[in-house]
Amino acid sequence: MRIYILLLALLSLAGCSVKSVETVYHEAEDVTRFTAKAFKTTMRNKEIVLEAGRECTGKVICTDDEIKLTVKYADRFSFLKGKDLVLETEQGRINLNERDYSTSYSLQKAKDGTSGVLTEQFLFWLSESEFLKAAHAEQATLNIGDYGFELSSEERVPWQIMMDKERLLEIMDEEQQREYGQYPHANKDNKKLDLREKRLVSEAAESTWKLVKDSKNPEDIRYFLEQFPNSPFAVPAKLKLKQLERDKD
Repeated sequence: MRIYILLLALLSLAGCSVKSVETVYHEAEDVTRFTAKAFKTTMRNKEIVLEAGRECTGKVICTDDEIKLTVKYADRFSFLKGKDLVLETEQGRINLNERDYSTSYSLQKAKDGTSGVLTEQFLFWLSESEFLKAAHAEQATLNIGDYGFELSSEERVPWQIMMDKERLLEIMDEEQQREYGQYPHANKDNKKLDLREKRLVSEAAESTWKLVKDSKNPEDIRYFLEQFPNSPFAVPAKLKLKQLERDKD
């Protein structure tokens, strides 16, 4: 009995560890990516996976940006290719026929046990207003050809959270709440300015080092180290200074 209770507790913790919306900042690209939890829906033995996300420049929660929506299908044979897609809601239809189609192939086993799986993907870019319509609709059906896949309101909750700043902040950890909620952050223009200043300092350090590296005067090297202590040339400068001081003694 105790083992059973422990297993239930572990499963519960594992479920809680998966956020409905993941927030990841990519420093190299200076973008934040918000990814809603993917979900599956089935119709007549056909199973599709839907994933939604948005990308914001900088460490911010942006608005009025397009939302990326992908529909995936994996089986031995193609299903998505060539089919019309329409998302039906009580608020109107959303045409999904402007999209990118791609495929990949792997040797994993298909549902029938045979090897070889073809994964198809449709990629759409929706306006914020269209995506909000899909996220908050009481009923939503994704029509793929003659198949109608019901998108339950429960499964679409992460879509709603991703589009609501206050709800998004609530599911973030404390550090992310501080970064995205309480304090403003430098915008991209300021970051570009910082990078430009760093580049100018680096160029100045390189030019100065070229002037003093062959000097026999220790004061020249000391001056360089005072001005550019964090320069990549600081290490050879220190070695040069020790050598000059040894020679002087």
